[in-house]
Amino acid sequence: MGGDRRHAWRLRVQAWSAAIACLAPAVVLAVAHRLWIRRRALVGLGEKLAGRGPRLPRGGVVVHGVSLGEVALMRAVIPAIRRAGLVPVLTTSTETGAAGLEKSFPQEARAFWPFDLPWAVGGFLARSRPRAVILLEAEFWPLALAACHARGIPVLVVNGRASPRSTDRLAALPSLTRGLFSGVALVVAQTPIYGARFRRLGARRVAVTGSLKADLVRPAAAAPWWEAHGIGSDRPLLLLASTSDGEEANVLGRGLAPWAGWRIAIVPRHPERGAVIADLVERLGGIPRRTSQGGQVAGDADILIADEIGRLGEGYRRCAESGGIAVVGGGLGSGRGGQNMLEAAAAGCCTVVGWDCKAQPDPMAILRAADAVVELVPGQVAPVLAALAADRVRRSDLGRRAQVAWSAGRGAIVRLDRHLGAAFARCGLAPGDPP
Repeated sequence: MGGDRRHAWRLRVQAWSAAIACLAPAVVLAVAHRLWIRRRALVGLGEKLAGRGPRLPRGGVVVHGVSLGEVALMRAVIPAIRRAGLVPVLTTSTETGAAGLEKSFPQEARAFWPFDLPWAVGGFLARSRPRAVILLEAEFWPLALAACHARGIPVLVVNGRASPRSTDRLAALPSLTRGLFSGVALVVAQTPIYGARFRRLGARRVAVTGSLKADLVRPAAAAPWWEAHGIGSDRPLLLLASTSDGEEANVLGRGLAPWAGWRIAIVPRHPERGAVIADLVERLGGIPRRTSQGGQVAGDADILIADEIGRLGEGYRRCAESGGIAVVGGGLGSGRGGQNMLEAAAAGCCTVVGWDCKAQPDPMAILRAADAVVELVPGQVAPVLAALAADRVRRSDLGRRAQVAWSAGRGAIVRLDRHLGAAFARCGLAPGDPP
């Protein structure tokens, strides 16, 4: 970015910083509300507010994913950074995102992304002095973008998506958004529609690769853990996967009688909910067996609760092998907007989702295009599932379609590597001292 443009961005940052500083009391009150009134801790609060924290390697490439889903996408980006001879610095905003970074990338430098406040953004950029910043999916913070532009730090957006509502809202402020997005070095969008929306917002260089999520799904080869817990392939399995509070009741609330002859297993998104789910199972007349408590399936009335981390992939494999049904949670009334249903599809499951999957637009687009997913609606959960339970041929056809759709959606990582390599070269990124 030329010197004149950088100077102009510095002036904008100074003006915005002065305006934001006037709002500091409101920020403090919002934080106090979250901490004390709602009794919820903000993990990494000091780091987010000040931008300061543990030492970070300077001159690397910051890769930011807001939470756990975006953190998973980092596996597709880190190799390209390494091939360029640069060091990745991974950031997130949430507690689950931080846990995901610690589990998946324990050897990499990690930090919390700062709040969009002048002192926090400035402190973080001074601490890390990155050669580039990569934002995953839809993380666009005006002051952080402007600060990067002012410092000549290239910003890239990977697996980018933009909803109609957010695009309209941002486009209503053209003097702000067109400048911010025109300064982005590259937007790698999931679909042509998303790409067109980014161009509307002012992005000048846009590429389309498809969604990375299909590439990052790796179906389990076998299900020995489930076999050891009494879930074989001799009877169809109803698998409630990645469910959140209240979703198990929305599926099983009318009782267990319709599932005679089936096995039932529940893998909650948060394993600590195991006791709550066990109480529900007992109220429905079943016998809960929590694997975290050493529970083994022993009889027809038993319901396995896999309240441990890392068991879902094999669960999908066993569900597909048994000709069962995988009901993927997150969209059944919890307000989460759906969990990634491509994991079930990749295993060849008859894949069922809820009525609220707005957080999974790209996986849903892949499966809808192939007529490979069943979408439940409120008030019709029981009859739809009953019809599926009685029709093994349809379940098999849905599972086959889902697996084909997942396979056809792959290839985005190869395309991303090509675009990132060209962008790094175009931006002059190479190992060396930070700017």
